[in-house]
Parts: sequence; structure tokens; C-alpha cells
Amino acid sequence: MTIVNAIKDFVGGLVTHNYTELPQRIQTGLNKYLKDDEEILLTLMDYRTIYRAPKFIDSNTFYNSWFVLTNHRIIIARNSSTFKRFRDIPLSDITQIFYELDNTEPKISITTPGKEDIIEFMKAASVHCEGLEKVIDSAIENAKSRKLRAGKDDFVLCSKCGSQVLSESKYCSECGSRLGAF
Repeated sequence: MTIVNAIKDFVGGLVTHNYTELPQRIQTGLNKYLKDDEEILLTLMDYRTIYRAPKFIDSNTFYNSWFVLTNHRIIIARNSSTFKRFRDIPLSDITQIFYELDNTEPKISITTPGKEDIIEFMKAASVHCEGLEKVIDSAIENAKSRKLRAGKDDFVLCSKCGSQVLSESKYCSECGSRLGAF
């Protein structure tokens, strides 16, 4: 009987799941990870996040993660007992974004230099996707204007993977290739 009750509690927890509030342990870890001037604009549980490197062989998928939009970046956090980052997407690096926020399978496709991310939300969370496009577009616009004001001399693009890297760096933080090597 105890096993049956445990299964009922588990299934009941799934049915009444909150798709917009981070679990406390993930929230605590995320707060430590954020920069001083960074604030969370939106959190939403997603069904699947696919990170596709330039080659399909290098693609990576993570299921049941958290989409976290801040005023600086999109963070994909694993849905685990503590905060574990799967992917960071700086808002100022986004070159294209496509929204398919219908009621069946809401999806966002994000393109940055040399990378593509696809974030698919659960059908049950689709009600929370209303207005998501405006919130994300506004955050991207603000991040890009902030980057223009900060100056372009602080960063360079990696010639191999296209990632934005601090100009003082000798190696790319994404692919590890030497910067400025000919």
C-alpha cells in the first residue's frame, strides 16, 4: 500500500506541476550564478533543448530543463536537485530568432554565430507562452543597445567557432582554439 501511495503522490505532483517557478534549490544556485546587474525576467520549464554545433554529430539534447531569461542572457538550467547549467546564450549575440508559440508544440529557434539552439516547451506550458515573444524581443533589444554603449573593444570573435571572447584572452572559451593564430 505504501508503494501505491508513493506512486499516487508522484503522479499528483506531475499533474499539479508549476511551469513558471523554479524549484528552491535551483533558484538558490541560479542567484549565486547571476552577475550583480543581472535580473531574472522570466522562467519557464521546457520539454527539450537541442544545442546543435556546426556539425550534427556534435549536437546535444537535454530534456525537462528550465528556460531562464535574464536581462543579459538565456540560461538553460537542468531540472535537477541543484542548479546545473546546460547552456548560456548571450542576448546580444542572437542574430536570428524564430517563434512558433502555438498551443500544440511551442518552440523557439535561436541562432548565434556558429550555433543553433531549439527550445521546445511542453503543451501544458503553452498557456505561459502568451506574450513570450514580446518579452524576449524587448530583452534582446535592450541587451544589444547596452552592448553598443559599452564599446566593442572589450571582445573579439573566435575565427574558428565565432564565439565572443574577451580581447585579453589567448584561447577561445568555447572551442579552445588559440586566438590570433594564423
